[in-house]
Amino acid sequence: MKKTNHPQSTPQSLSPYPGQKWLVEERDACGVGFIADVKGKGSHKLVQQALVALGCMEHRGGCSADNDSGDGSGVMTAIPREILAPWFVKNNLTMPPAEQLGVGMVFLPPDSSQRTAEKAYVEEVVQGLGLKVLGWREVPVKPEVLGVQARNNQPHIEQVMVTSSEGVSGDELDRMLYVARSRIGKRLSDTFYICSFSCRTIVYKGMVRSVVLGEFYQDFQNPDYSSQFAVYHRRFSTNTMPKWPLAQPMRLLGHNGEINTLIGNINSMATREVHLQVPGWSSQDLESLTPIVNTDNSDSYNLDSA
Repeated sequence: MKKTNHPQSTPQSLSPYPGQKWLVEERDACGVGFIADVKGKGSHKLVQQALVALGCMEHRGGCSADNDSGDGSGVMTAIPREILAPWFVKNNLTMPPAEQLGVGMVFLPPDSSQRTAEKAYVEEVVQGLGLKVLGWREVPVKPEVLGVQARNNQPHIEQVMVTSSEGVSGDELDRMLYVARSRIGKRLSDTFYICSFSCRTIVYKGMVRSVVLGEFYQDFQNPDYSSQFAVYHRRFSTNTMPKWPLAQPMRLLGHNGEINTLIGNINSMATREVHLQVPGWSSQDLESLTPIVNTDNSDSYNLDSA
């Protein structure tokens, strides 16, 4: 038998991993976690705890050569209505009730003319579905905390406020926002991307280190930012280069990636698209969803899309 230089660990009653230590101690992957209030009560403390937990996973992620631009990190929470309320007051608008307000977290081009064109396209798609665009809120950020590479590629970040003039809410509004996001997605790029578009959840993410996320997004410093839950993620980029859109959580998932059957899964999903049927969905809505997956996206991105 071939000898190994790896030492044999001493099995202990408290250890569920008897055997060679290197088999269980040498691991690396994205850091993923979540926190929730069991009584469903939102608080700013929970958001702060999620950011602290995310910061504790810095060692699970990667950085670029500048040692400061993270592969990506992010947090998904409930829509923080309390911090959005002043925007409605400032713009003389009535804030729609919970689950009747859709919020899209959007990465936009730094160039103002391109940004105007992309915002107009978002509004065109949303209005085409019978929804009403209430306006855009510029997300307060602190670029000086970013690494050089992250800052050079930083998108302009705004939130689009959407509602239904017919009182559509909950699952049906989320379905319409999902269709809108899919239609808009056909022309997304590295500088034009929708992190989330929902009447329930929102995603703050970027090409930042874990410990920087809460400082970069100034909304997290607002004591009125509360949530009943948070999903947090620190990315270790292995199969794709770090980009702002590829930070996680995605629309729905915070995922570890490393899907070795990625190409086969993409091909399998592509063959199923022609048979796609969903009760209550029109053929036009279903067509908006395709292509569901894309080889240009990361494995986690494609899983989230599927």
